[in-house]
Amino acid sequence: MIEAHSFQQSELFNGALALLGRPPQRLAMPTGSVFAMRRFGLSLATRPHDAPETYAELAKKRIRIINAESAHPALRQYGYRQLIKPAHIASLPLSPDPVIQRAAMQPKWRRSLERFEAERPKHIKLTHRAFDPDRDAWFLEAEAAQARTRRFRCYPSALTCALSAASPKSLRLFSLNGPGAPRAAMLFALHGPRATYHIGYTSPDARKMGAHWLLMWKAFQELPAYRISEMELGLVDTDSGANLARFKLGTGAVTRPLGGTWGRLF
Repeated sequence: MIEAHSFQQSELFNGALALLGRPPQRLAMPTGSVFAMRRFGLSLATRPHDAPETYAELAKKRIRIINAESAHPALRQYGYRQLIKPAHIASLPLSPDPVIQRAAMQPKWRRSLERFEAERPKHIKLTHRAFDPDRDAWFLEAEAAQARTRRFRCYPSALTCALSAASPKSLRLFSLNGPGAPRAAMLFALHGPRATYHIGYTSPDARKMGAHWLLMWKAFQELPAYRISEMELGLVDTDSGANLARFKLGTGAVTRPLGGTWGRLF
């Protein structure tokens, strides 16, 4: 069985940080390695393996801040105190059987997908392949411009390129293509049995065609062939991002709280 790690604890993510000149510290643990880094002079581990022995060792190794996978009782047992309340994350089991995957969708989401599939023009194609920083420079530029326009934070292009350099086959780009140019795309990072949504771009005309539904469904269909059994769709904020939250949950994803941020004084 392939061991599941969070994106922040994956070899992929931490290999990219090393290429960017910010190598993390690899800590030996009874449950396997944990990657930690320094922020503002403090040692930090994000979403390490959620087990008492992990938190005991992190305390011994003087890790001051933990962004925890859950609010595990062992955190308090080993001297950590919660500093920031937990956010919620959406995750979705993936099945190689498309009938099972469609059945997991909420009815409204599934009906929207069926409508967009029926209305998709024949000249509009859905494709997927490994991300290529040179060939896909348009995507990085368009996604960054989209983020500036909508005023939301996104991963820097340098990190995306470093992820590709660290493991060229671990980033999969799903594209909706029209004559002459791509219209929309979604990029997923593959790490162990999980895929994590990374970044995406949708042009105005592709949005009208239901690109979000079509690309997500294409990813659901194709990723199990890469031994992916779970997809993380990112944080869910029903207050400031209600529409996006409804879209994520409509796929059949479930939400769960992470553990929040914990600190320990020495």
